[in-house]
Amino acid sequence: MRLSKGKARVLVISDLQIPFEHKDALAFCQAVEEEFGTEVVVCVGDEVDQMAMSRFDPDPEQDGPSVELDKSIIRLRHWYAAFPEVLVCRSNHTDRVYKRAFFAGIPEKYLRTVEEWLDAPEGWQWEQQWEVDGVVYEHGDACGGMHAARTLALRNRRSTVIGHHHSHGGVSFMANDDEMIFSMNAGCLIDRTSIAFKYAKHSALAPTLGCGVVLYGIPQFVPMLLNKRGRWTGDIVL
Repeated sequence: MRLSKGKARVLVISDLQIPFEHKDALAFCQAVEEEFGTEVVVCVGDEVDQMAMSRFDPDPEQDGPSVELDKSIIRLRHWYAAFPEVLVCRSNHTDRVYKRAFFAGIPEKYLRTVEEWLDAPEGWQWEQQWEVDGVVYEHGDACGGMHAARTLALRNRRSTVIGHHHSHGGVSFMANDDEMIFSMNAGCLIDRTSIAFKYAKHSALAPTLGCGVVLYGIPQFVPMLLNKRGRWTGDIVL
């Protein structure tokens, strides 16, 4: 049996939910990039939260859509500077504005693109799914549960990397007589104390903070370890 090798060193970032990302998310991802020498960056979605565009009842303490978007763009500019080229997967939070428009009867051709309303540089590109070295990268909302990455890899019949499921992070391998494939959930990088995640305050499972790397076709989940104050310890655990 064989495991397909690749030529790229990929950093996988998932579920920042900006402007509700962890305070140390950017520093952590930059440190992982330096540690592993990654040259391709894939964000598997939910780079922004768009809480104000949610279908759920609004929190009376939350910002309105315009204010939240302005805050998101300000914070995203730091990511644009740190990572000038990123392949981004379309995702449920990013697409909230389009769902709102759909239910209001507004055709998408009347709307601006994600690149436009996030004031993104040319190096940031959005597609439903990306493939690097034969590995599929997608958001992961097409499937539920803690084994979603594994299920999607079996559906794709190829190694698959996802995010979306905040409480899960890690790698699983599957094989037959001829080949081996893997699935990886890249975790998330949210600030669980922010207003956007009040709904999960009493959840039995806390968010699994971290990111992923795929080095020449070999995956690894990199957990983001926090101290008692909830800040990143500065360690990269291999």
